[in-house]
Amino acid sequence: LMFRMAQLLGRTPIKPLVMMIAMYYRLTDRKAVHASRSWLTKVHGTPPGFWKTYRHIYTFAQVTVDRIFLVGGKTRGLKFTRNGDHHLAAQYATGRGAVLLGGHIGSFEAMRNGGNDDNIKINILGHFENAKMINELLTRLDPERAATVIHIGDDPVGQMARVHDRIEAGDFVALLGDRTGLNERTVEVTFFGETAHFPAGPFLLASLMKCPVYLTFGLYRRPNQYDLSCEPFAEKLHIPRKDREAGLQDIVQRFADRLEHHARLAPENWFNFYDFWNNERTPEASRARHHR
Repeated sequence: LMFRMAQLLGRTPIKPLVMMIAMYYRLTDRKAVHASRSWLTKVHGTPPGFWKTYRHIYTFAQVTVDRIFLVGGKTRGLKFTRNGDHHLAAQYATGRGAVLLGGHIGSFEAMRNGGNDDNIKINILGHFENAKMINELLTRLDPERAATVIHIGDDPVGQMARVHDRIEAGDFVALLGDRTGLNERTVEVTFFGETAHFPAGPFLLASLMKCPVYLTFGLYRRPNQYDLSCEPFAEKLHIPRKDREAGLQDIVQRFADRLEHHARLAPENWFNFYDFWNNERTPEASRARHHR
């Protein structure tokens, strides 16, 4: 329904509906509210009130709806600020692609929109089993989008070869480095002063590509602005053979530090609505326990 109304009416007229939907979840979704309160308490040091939690959920709702306009190219009512986009432009000029690392914070579609302005082709790699409906709808808006979404699925080795080919062809491949999957190898690092588990896969894959790695984020600012940022992370990710675990942990810790920096800049853009510091509480782990 939101998809249809967004196409028909545009961003501003449906804003009240987005606010109502966010309020519905604020009043009824105890798990989301608990996760939001825990997160905001960790960031600010004090428990948030009703409206701070509501604004967190509303930000997620608005960013989700904005994907419709970003994919459909209807960005007239949106503003973008860019910081560090010259890094991508310089990399694009070399003719070889790179890996773009981000997290479940803000909007990756906004980052793709920024790349399209410079004719940079950005592919997104990840697990999309939990978002089939929204991805099908977005593909209907932009049929060419399907060719730039790489599903890991049940063939990670084959997809790794596909990623390599796209990077060699000059494309950019974006992946998120902050959420672990079912039975996935993890790395224990410090995040917001506590132990957290980050996935090893994105960093191992980036090291195998032997190409530059950049950190990219698109933070939403009310009412209609996205702050896009890009910063170099490594010319090549090198994991030493002698002490691979320590080398990998150092890389992931550096990522976690930068993710924390950007999360502090815009706490309401944090979209991991579960207990991030307890690996058993991830959506994938919870679903596995339910099936067992």
